[in-house]
Amino acid sequence: MRVLMQELEEPIRKTLEALKAIHKHYLVLKKRPDGYYVIEAMPKWDEKLQRYTLMSLYIGKIEKDGKFIEPIRKRSSTKDARNLDEYIEQRERSETREEKEAFGSEYEPLILKELSTNPRDGVAAISKRIGLPYSTTLYWIKKLEKKYNIRYTIEYWFIRQFDLNRYIAIVKFKDKRPKREELKALLEKNPYVQLAVSTRGAYDLFLFIIANKPGDAENVIYNLRSSPVLSHCPADWQVSYYAAGMGLIPLRDKFFDIIKDRVWRRSKETPRKQKDQIFMREYATLRELNSNGLIDFSEIDKKYGLKQGSAQYTYHKLVNDRMLERVTGIMETMPKVGAAIFIAKQRNVGLFNEHRKEYLSELISDSDEVMNRYVFVGDIGSPYGIILISPLFNQGDLENVEESVKKVAKGSIIRTSVITDVLIGSLGFRRLDLTKTWAYETLVKEYNYKVENNLENE
Repeated sequence: MRVLMQELEEPIRKTLEALKAIHKHYLVLKKRPDGYYVIEAMPKWDEKLQRYTLMSLYIGKIEKDGKFIEPIRKRSSTKDARNLDEYIEQRERSETREEKEAFGSEYEPLILKELSTNPRDGVAAISKRIGLPYSTTLYWIKKLEKKYNIRYTIEYWFIRQFDLNRYIAIVKFKDKRPKREELKALLEKNPYVQLAVSTRGAYDLFLFIIANKPGDAENVIYNLRSSPVLSHCPADWQVSYYAAGMGLIPLRDKFFDIIKDRVWRRSKETPRKQKDQIFMREYATLRELNSNGLIDFSEIDKKYGLKQGSAQYTYHKLVNDRMLERVTGIMETMPKVGAAIFIAKQRNVGLFNEHRKEYLSELISDSDEVMNRYVFVGDIGSPYGIILISPLFNQGDLENVEESVKKVAKGSIIRTSVITDVLIGSLGFRRLDLTKTWAYETLVKEYNYKVENNLENE
């Protein structure tokens, strides 16, 4: 039963007044047979419940003669708290630890998947899908963006409109390697090279290139090899097309210098846009989204002098026309152990095709880590086979992934290279929703594949 001040005897009232002087929040007195129990209390906003709740702490007992007896703390949650503020601080530290543990195991992968698959949907839509309050979702998105150095770019298809294709150069140096800074500077100036990584193992250097026909790609490589940086470094070079089946090699901003002259401008010679040309609004939207996938469309309109609403309209049209797959978040932070590139040289295609279902199932096997098990998968023509890129989180991951690839890529010889340096570009680390991939769609279409709780059911 709560007690009014005027009902108290003088010794008890004096003790209560003394307690009020040393406690910041209001005190509640409850009468009990053995005296008066004193509770410090205050209202506090609860972010999860989205309402005020009453925080309270028992601080001691006043006996009938006015003597104050502090509590003998037995509960771990209030053991060291002398007042309500200390108790709240202890509780928040404890809740933060518990929340972090729960978040790390449950919500972090969900949010990372949303940021890789649907980042432009907005915080409200993401919070609704994962079941967290808006403010909590926003807080953790900002935290994860900083933690993993996430940037937003585009998963693209539009290069087909310009008859541009993907090529790869795989290099094994003999006895002399180029100097890192000189090689990096050489590659950065070349708009055709989108990603370059140094490796150790089966190969020493991988270059991912976008160019027109094979002869153009060979010219790019020849010019690079003829430069002072590489001309005195004997090496075996293999140059081939590659087809991206799953994953993303992001475009560098410098790539857009290649297609800048493809922007259609009305003239007597070209009164109408040609097949291999694009509108300025398309060029502007693609280039700006590639640099910042979450840019406000109005900023693009303003920067390029477009009509209001042009960039937003263009974005949705690009998606509908399959020139743009999605805006996606990529993690620039390299896993602690690193990443590896696996080349599966197919010697027995018939045997591989017999086990193709197991291979595709392996590609969409989810990871307990923050990134997909395979961040990139593609086909290559020289050596004929498959290329896979996998992040490595723990010691032993390299051997485990290599063994998994060997088991499913039947009829193939595996050549492994560990990435030691990303010279230019990005590896496109993501935690993409694997049901949004070509591998999953192929399994469903050709093998009636279903995934429920990471289990296969036919």
